[in-house]
Amino acid sequence: MHSRPDTGPAPVQLAFGNQVYDRALALAEQGKDANQIAKVLCDQDPEGYNYGIGVILGGDGKPAATSSTLLEYTVAELQRCDRGGYANSAVLMEEVKQAALAWQRVPGEYWDRFTLALPSDAGTGAVMSAVEAALILSPGLDTLGVEELGWPAYKTIARVVRVQYREHPEDAVIGGEGVLPVYQSGPMNTTGRVRGPEVIRSRAEAAAQSGVPVVLDRAYAGFEFARLLASHGYDEVMRRSYELQLRPFIETGARFCLAASPTKAFVTFSLRPSGLLLVYEPDAARRNEVANVLGAIIRARGSSFEHPVTRAFAKAMAQDLVRFEGEHAESMRRVADAEEQWRALVRGTPIEPLFSEEYAGLFRNPQARKGAAARIYDQHIYPVFSGDRCRQNVTGIPEDEELARKHVAVFAAECFQST
Repeated sequence: MHSRPDTGPAPVQLAFGNQVYDRALALAEQGKDANQIAKVLCDQDPEGYNYGIGVILGGDGKPAATSSTLLEYTVAELQRCDRGGYANSAVLMEEVKQAALAWQRVPGEYWDRFTLALPSDAGTGAVMSAVEAALILSPGLDTLGVEELGWPAYKTIARVVRVQYREHPEDAVIGGEGVLPVYQSGPMNTTGRVRGPEVIRSRAEAAAQSGVPVVLDRAYAGFEFARLLASHGYDEVMRRSYELQLRPFIETGARFCLAASPTKAFVTFSLRPSGLLLVYEPDAARRNEVANVLGAIIRARGSSFEHPVTRAFAKAMAQDLVRFEGEHAESMRRVADAEEQWRALVRGTPIEPLFSEEYAGLFRNPQARKGAAARIYDQHIYPVFSGDRCRQNVTGIPEDEELARKHVAVFAAECFQST
């Protein structure tokens, strides 16, 4: 359920903004969540600018073009669907695993320690399956431990798998009796915060000591270093991302379930292929158990026989990784360009810290001042309001310089980053 925004109504003279705010409250009463509310409100406003949608937008406000690689492979796969049989990517799994690990820049010497599964429903499916796998592999866990201000769907996942849910401070090492840690392995969704190497190393060491297979949610691989793409190149960006996010867990001998999403990287939002679940097991004696657990989970969720788009995705990963990586670079380039545009416009404002090197990725989530919702709506701007937070998709910024300056000024006046 979407909680009533703490940003409050605005003065009566903001007639349009107050009307939109009232509609937001009515949608919340109907059970719409914060993301759905932002979309409905923006769709109802012909002059609306969507800062809430969780996709990569161009400077014209339209979603980025879908991966041409996956479209091409999907069309070819659909042409093979003229008979009513079942099909999957079983014969390609080793090649897909190697491609996925190469994309993540994991050194080849570790590849045999990973087991791959292709759960349906992109990154969400990968995270859900990762949680299920960790719970089976480590009996006795009864609580999902997550970072505060993280992905709202974690709470839903905890409810569905029937475990408790607990939020921990942003830089905390999550642990304790019966707790399954879930860490975002990249810029935080929804805040954009990038954890420092000391925090990640501490988390890896604790995971290794506990023996619990922690979940690493990797929806934004490489995006924490997108600003370096033009100067350092794609391979270096991905290598740095691996070094920061994954290497500490491998080096310490931690067990982990890596849930990687193709959605933001390759722009596959509308096609919705499978996610990539890569379970790292340093103990060779336990790898058959991992394979059996993943097989059971995939069978139970109906992913043993795959949708045509997932089969197309598997083939493209195995055969055309270079093209996918080119599309990933384009996604990061758009985010980096948008971040640079924001960075120039927020100097000297309360939200300037959100565009330092400590933040990256698609979203920022500052606190909003009382009455901010209606005042921002009054300018036909639609971020996501939840509690006292105002989440903004950085790629929503228009390419028109005057309009971009106006939008940023509105956010800078109505939002602030607390220390």
